[in-house]
Amino acid sequence: MENELWRSWDDESPRTITVSRTVPPHIGNLAIPALEPATGEALVEATRAVSDLRDRAAETTGVLGHLSAVLIRADAVASSQIEHITTSSESLAVALADLGDDDPDRNPYPVATELVAANVTAALSAQRGGEDPTEDWFHRRHRSLLSVDPEMEKRHLGAWRDCAVWVGQNRQSAEFEGPPWEKVPALMADLVRFAARSDVHPVVHAAIAHAQFETIHPYVDGNGRVGRLLIHRLLDAQPAAPTAPVPVAHGLLHNPDGYVSGLTAYRQGDLDQWITVFAEAVTDGAHAAVRLVDRIDGIAADYRQRVRTRQGSSVSQILDRLLGTPAITAGEIQAAYKLTPARASQILHQLADAGIVRLSEHRAGRSRVWVAHDVIDAIDTINATIPRRLIDTRNGPSASGPMPSPPA
Repeated sequence: MENELWRSWDDESPRTITVSRTVPPHIGNLAIPALEPATGEALVEATRAVSDLRDRAAETTGVLGHLSAVLIRADAVASSQIEHITTSSESLAVALADLGDDDPDRNPYPVATELVAANVTAALSAQRGGEDPTEDWFHRRHRSLLSVDPEMEKRHLGAWRDCAVWVGQNRQSAEFEGPPWEKVPALMADLVRFAARSDVHPVVHAAIAHAQFETIHPYVDGNGRVGRLLIHRLLDAQPAAPTAPVPVAHGLLHNPDGYVSGLTAYRQGDLDQWITVFAEAVTDGAHAAVRLVDRIDGIAADYRQRVRTRQGSSVSQILDRLLGTPAITAGEIQAAYKLTPARASQILHQLADAGIVRLSEHRAGRSRVWVAHDVIDAIDTINATIPRRLIDTRNGPSASGPMPSPPA
């Protein structure tokens, strides 16, 4: 076929090339084959770990409402790290606080911070929304994630790709190339049908749907992040369960080479290897989440010891709020709790004297920002507890830009 990157002045740029595209089968109504005993054991362990997380979350009276935000934030940070998009936790906390300062002189956040913040926001929406994945569901998440990316063309936001995508140094030697773009709408319609099924084990359901999505690679960029949002929607789709999303990206970050090789195995028809890798990531993520729940529960109890206040008071509500949104300004306190400037300042200084908040180096326009550093550090600590190998960062250009490996 014609080489889209052919350049007449480049001797190493051939006019025509041979490519190998991966076109997955339709799975909407496909029967799930019997799995090997070792795969079954990995599924049992993952199921037990998820159950333990939800049981532990149910015990955290008083902070349960904040766990979803904390766990999703931790997972979104890990999901972004998989593709080398990083920011400081404090900068992220300030960006996510939505401090509402309309100062025209306000400095914009770094692109990486905005991308990670968009990941957190989209993940919370996916996990809490309760919607079944549809074509519109995918497009809205894609727009939410990529609208702040200056390298993303507007015509590609929330739209199936109209070009080839691949992973590798160049298209001719690509490690993986997605199916022809003309096939994407039908393949995604089939995936939507599979996602709506209720007859598949939840871990298997999320594993297959994620691998199928990454194989279709329906967007020019952002496929990894959108695909990991799909995991949350399917794995956490249990309304009766406590709100304790599993940070699966933590487990995938624990073994990025296994993540890539597992997806490759899926594309070659080895369902057992992929489901085992995915189930182990669920187990690792659930265990990390339990540690984070314990830490947040301990922080909440410590706050109550440091500052004695009656239940339901402004101070009590602010302490609760800081668990899920660890950045605040005096103006925000005034507006949210109908306090005078003097009282808002008094509360912040009371919390600072107790070692609960400190002034951040980041600002919201002209306003000073206070951060609950213990909550921010808790997420950093959980990230640090997962040993991870370096990911192969060789990039291969697509017709619209770079395509990182593993999926972005």
